[in-house]
Amino acid sequence: MHTMKVAVIGLGVMGQSHTRLYAEMPNVELAAVYDINRELTERIAAQYGTVAADRVEAVFEMPDLDAVSICTADDQHYELAMLACKSGKHVLMEKPLASDIREAQEIVERVRQSGIKMMVGHTLRWDPRYYRAYEAVRGGKIGKPLHLYARRNNSFANGQRLKGRTSVLMFLGVHDIDAIEWITGDQIVEVYAVSVKERLASFGVSDATLTTLRFASGTVGNYETSWVLPEHHLELDAKLDITGTEGALNVDIVKQNISIHSNTRFTYPDTAYGVEMYGRMTGIMKEELTSFAMSVLHDEPLPISVEEAYRAVYIAHCMEESLRTGRPVEVRS
Repeated sequence: MHTMKVAVIGLGVMGQSHTRLYAEMPNVELAAVYDINRELTERIAAQYGTVAADRVEAVFEMPDLDAVSICTADDQHYELAMLACKSGKHVLMEKPLASDIREAQEIVERVRQSGIKMMVGHTLRWDPRYYRAYEAVRGGKIGKPLHLYARRNNSFANGQRLKGRTSVLMFLGVHDIDAIEWITGDQIVEVYAVSVKERLASFGVSDATLTTLRFASGTVGNYETSWVLPEHHLELDAKLDITGTEGALNVDIVKQNISIHSNTRFTYPDTAYGVEMYGRMTGIMKEELTSFAMSVLHDEPLPISVEEAYRAVYIAHCMEESLRTGRPVEVRS
């Protein structure tokens, strides 16, 4: 069987996760790693016995390379996507596609022209809880959705870590925006958003945004997202509630069916996203990267199209426009 040769660009938290997962996968060869931090690049390359690329261009010039994982800061996505299109390398892009709407549009156009595969890592597409929701709603189990509520609230530590480099809607919101349209098979047609700025005001970003959603079918919804959950509280508080004409659906990601109490802390350890078992990683991230590898190796369709990933960015952009104008904003289809 053919092997997919892949490189990882950007070796932060996500890049190191991709690196490890690829290294553990059959039929995948980790061909190179690159980060602007040279010492980090060399350390990770040595750890996995792979090439430490000295320039980002050198990665794309590797003649037998099939694919790249782009795990850099959002503002570098555009330039790297252009290099990938030019060199004909398939791409797994960390979300969002790009935070600048024009750059995101151009990436979609160039991907179409070049014929490469580009998958954006909207992890909820591989979360079994959201996948089950997708099956249930699309399968008519709750009838026609009438109203819904979604939320993704994150820790203040995350808000601080990002130092205003991105907004809460681009960092967290794109997950649920994509998931809501995917699960319901419906399109958001109007958004009206309000926000609060207090704890992260010094970085020039909102603490939280609340958005009213209107859908093409007449369904209405509410979406709440924040990154100011207090210390010693939760890393993630995510929910999805959909009420339909013939039933209801509830996803609740707070308690992970296990809690650990120590003298100083109370925690709910992750049981789904990235879990180490018997020395190997398992979970949502592994499924995401496996889907990408299978698509490249067997020319299988991607679970999310680049157009869908663009739409999540576009709707987040509409929400931000609503914040600026104080008015509802129409979302074009």
